[in-house]
Amino acid sequence: MNSTTAGIAPVSTTPADATVAPSTKTAVRPFGAAFAATALVLGAAGNTAQAVMTQLLGGRPETIDDMVALASDSPTLVTAMSVTGTVALPFMALGFVAAAHLLTRRARRAGGIAGTLLVLGMWGFLGLQLTGLVQIRALLDGEAGLAAATWMQSQQQDPLLGVLFALPFMAGTVIGMLVLTIGLLVRGAGVPRWIPGAWLVFIVLDFTIGAVGPVDPHWLYFIGAVGLAHHVLQDGARAWKNA
Repeated sequence: MNSTTAGIAPVSTTPADATVAPSTKTAVRPFGAAFAATALVLGAAGNTAQAVMTQLLGGRPETIDDMVALASDSPTLVTAMSVTGTVALPFMALGFVAAAHLLTRRARRAGGIAGTLLVLGMWGFLGLQLTGLVQIRALLDGEAGLAAATWMQSQQQDPLLGVLFALPFMAGTVIGMLVLTIGLLVRGAGVPRWIPGAWLVFIVLDFTIGAVGPVDPHWLYFIGAVGLAHHVLQDGARAWKNA
């Protein structure tokens, strides 16, 4: 280095007004944190309310004669049970999508499988709920609707309806919940483990022994959903934004 160039700073070739954008990778979220929390709570609340009303009615009727008796004895409660359960389903589906999204943070494939299966399960559940709602509505018309309700009851044995609704409901809901809850228990994804633990016990009980006396397993679903909603909203929705 000679004396004529010593101490002279190198000339920058970058324009003065040029800015270098930092490289950031933004997570793609299906919807906002507040919407996710709302869907979780409303879906679980509606489904649990339906289960409680079903218990008050003495259980879900199996035959058309049982349906006729319930529709005659408790028309308001029967209608409320069917409507509440049906309205809750879209929120349940969105809540499960939110839970599966949190799982994708640590296990992308498992989260995608769980979310897809649970949406299919809710599709099947919606078909079954709408069928029951239409039957109840027909039975409330008295003798005029009895023939229609009886015909719909016979159609429930149709294999096509089983493929469209019953199979997606059973397989999608059970397998989807198992993948979701076990995935969250094993991989964590920042979710308190008591939440997937409660949901795992719920799905096992609901599809095996069901309610035990006055205690219905749907309460575990509701408590877990409230806990997950709180988790999504905590610290300014940091848990949701980082997923």
